[in-house]
Amino acid sequence: MERSRAWTAGKSTAAPALAAVLALALVPHGAALAATYWVSTEGDDSNPGTSESPWRTIQQAADTIAPGDTVFVREGTYDERVTVSGSGTGEGTRIILQAESPRGARCTGFLITGDYVTVAGFEVEAGLDRPTGIVVDGGTGVEVRDCHVHDCPLGGIDVANGATQARITGNLLEHNGQWGVRVSGSHVLLEANEIAYTVQHHPKGDMPDFTGYDADGMRIHGDHHVIRSNDIHDIADPADAEHNIDPHADCIQTIDEPPGGRPVMTDTVIEGNHCLVNHPYGKGIMMSAEQGNPCHDLTIMNNVFEYRDEGICANLGLFENILVLNNVFKANLDDPPWGVSIAMLDVSGYLVENNIMVDCHAESRKIEGGSGVVDYNLVWFSSGVVPTGTPGPQPHELVGVDPLFASYSGAHGGDYHLTAGSPAIDAGLALAEVTIDRDGVPRPQGAAHDIGAYEYAPGWEPDPVPDGAPDAAPDVQPDGGEGADEGADAGPDTGIDAPADPGAGEAEGASAGCGCTLID
Repeated sequence: MERSRAWTAGKSTAAPALAAVLALALVPHGAALAATYWVSTEGDDSNPGTSESPWRTIQQAADTIAPGDTVFVREGTYDERVTVSGSGTGEGTRIILQAESPRGARCTGFLITGDYVTVAGFEVEAGLDRPTGIVVDGGTGVEVRDCHVHDCPLGGIDVANGATQARITGNLLEHNGQWGVRVSGSHVLLEANEIAYTVQHHPKGDMPDFTGYDADGMRIHGDHHVIRSNDIHDIADPADAEHNIDPHADCIQTIDEPPGGRPVMTDTVIEGNHCLVNHPYGKGIMMSAEQGNPCHDLTIMNNVFEYRDEGICANLGLFENILVLNNVFKANLDDPPWGVSIAMLDVSGYLVENNIMVDCHAESRKIEGGSGVVDYNLVWFSSGVVPTGTPGPQPHELVGVDPLFASYSGAHGGDYHLTAGSPAIDAGLALAEVTIDRDGVPRPQGAAHDIGAYEYAPGWEPDPVPDGAPDAAPDVQPDGGEGADEGADAGPDTGIDAPADPGAGEAEGASAGCGCTLID
């Protein structure tokens, strides 16, 4: 303190004023100085929203805050559905609504219509009156992260009506009706979410006149998305037969709806996800494009699919440039459902390479018509029976060979890392699209690329983060010290302007489900 007083005494009194002017000059045009506010169940909306005198409702905060402002919501139950219509002006001036303690603030939902809004860390449970947990209704750059969205009758998070550059990351979505996440827009990042126990008929009730009862993990429409490192499991749980009567259960589903509806998924990367579905109709990825608009330019890599019916289904409609690379497909032997790894019909420009297909009975794959390449895969039945499929064995494939997984009993839930001596090691093709494995290990580690989702790399550790390096996605701290999350990937950017979403309509409206017809 003495040094501070001496420095001030020895300088012109104009210095502090000059510093203030310079600070104002650094504020983005059109934005005021950022402020931090608080909400508490013990507050009052007539208060100024300070830490000592917080507001009572989250809606009051949403109606008040300006670009760059942050609101911390303290623990407690807030019986309100919050509409966020204000906007930030860019990544550096986001409007941020954040639970002060992770998932400690509970409400009935959010409707976000603005741009550059972050909603983080809330617990959300919706009712039948507004049945979807969090709705992103159009807009640019909206972020929903680290929320627990559960027991919503019609979906957990809905990115709707042409929303672009949204980031849906780190959320837990449990026991929601119909789907965990639905997307209709462009350039959306879905990363590190857990989706579990989606039900066909929610215990809270079905929507009036609603049709197409499914129990999906994700329903994806639109273009240029990244779907990465999500864990989707136990959707349409057979143990809950009362609420899962006859669902189609797809970890990821896309359909081209009739004219005026939502478009089929295109130009999308699906990587590093885990899908486990035990329902007899369970599928990994189900795609249907029967309205004249092709489903095209998908890269599906480094995923683990555990299912009973189909791993990837692309046999209904028009498909172009579907790349299936370095995945693990796992079905069950002697199971009444089909169990095929990949079902494709008349797909133009497919690549099916470097995949491991295990216990995908009675035919390991059924790829007919169209044009493309199938090779460098490992196909194995743990019964010892030599697998069959269409096409038959290719020149560089390993057929009837045990991949020597780290742990495998024949049931779902194995450890699909390779062990020393695995025939899949160094047996793959070098693929430009696949530079790392599901763990982030660089490929190759040996003389050549490995087959499957994991590169054999005993003792591999990621490079340490250099001292002083910023976190990729820092949390905003209640003391107001750290800025908004600006580090996450907003998805692939081709430089092409995103088209208007033809699926504009009710943000929480119904969507018909779709099953995938088996190829006889």
